[in-house]
Amino acid sequence: MVFAAGRGERMGPLTGDRAKPALPFCGVPLLTRLLRWLAGAGVGDVVVNLHHHPETLEPLLVSAERTMPRLTIARSPERELLGTSGGLSRAVARFGLGSETGGPLLVLNGDTLPTFDLRVMASFHEAAGGEATLLSDPEPGPEFSGERRLETGEGGVITGLSGPGGPGLGFAGVWLLEPAALRHLHGGPGGLSRDLLPGLIAAGTARAFPSRAPWFEIGTPRRYLEASWRALEEGALPETRARPAGAGEVRSGGDAAAYPPELIGEGTVVEREACVEGSLLLENVHIGARAIVRDSIVAASETVPAGVRIEAALFAGGVATPL
Repeated sequence: MVFAAGRGERMGPLTGDRAKPALPFCGVPLLTRLLRWLAGAGVGDVVVNLHHHPETLEPLLVSAERTMPRLTIARSPERELLGTSGGLSRAVARFGLGSETGGPLLVLNGDTLPTFDLRVMASFHEAAGGEATLLSDPEPGPEFSGERRLETGEGGVITGLSGPGGPGLGFAGVWLLEPAALRHLHGGPGGLSRDLLPGLIAAGTARAFPSRAPWFEIGTPRRYLEASWRALEEGALPETRARPAGAGEVRSGGDAAAYPPELIGEGTVVEREACVEGSLLLENVHIGARAIVRDSIVAASETVPAGVRIEAALFAGGVATPL
């Protein structure tokens, strides 16, 4: 199950016209990358919940069905936003997720992209014999800032949650659940960490699967920008280092000609003598001559006037807001 229904409110104007998983991540829509990762790991059946701007996700789902023939994708539209707990509960009831014959259920967020080996996690889960396995990072970096940590005991059994920045492992939002785990699911409007996890902890049946594989999350504009650059610098993703079809035109001299094409949206133009450094430009952006854009995101269809300087900001609606 992929959660893709959220409004993405922390992203501000970047999700005003689209669902967050539809945003480009290094030249390819994030949801497309996630579905390719699932298909490559051998997942055959996927349920995606939909609410906020579902029309921006449907073409990506149709394309995935066409190009990944072994992948079957079911849609779980939500008239009212149900949260991850309610969304999973509804999908379980509608599609029979987590049935005794279906094996473990993989649950993850549509605004994240893991790169770990799912087969290794599945083997760990089977050997542990518990009801749930949670992907975790034993050395959580800044991408986990503000998130609660998993406290563990012998054998990786999850014993509790510490506060943000406290001791423990970073939780990457990926679950492997046995059918029995769903008995702890109440299906309210909140999140799984507040609904499902406490029951698993009390029963002693949840384990943390440690992995240092790169993991990317775009929950906020700052994280979106940092994750994009980190993915490129680490070479962690396929289909990078090659100019995406329809990528923007760069008409700058000097170093700008070598700017990563994965961070330039379709139809975007950077005029001569403009400076773009460490930034992400969405579709149909126009950077005026002699403008300076550093460590920033420029929203789709925006024009940065000639000579304007933007640093560490989200530029949308003609206004630069600090990241």
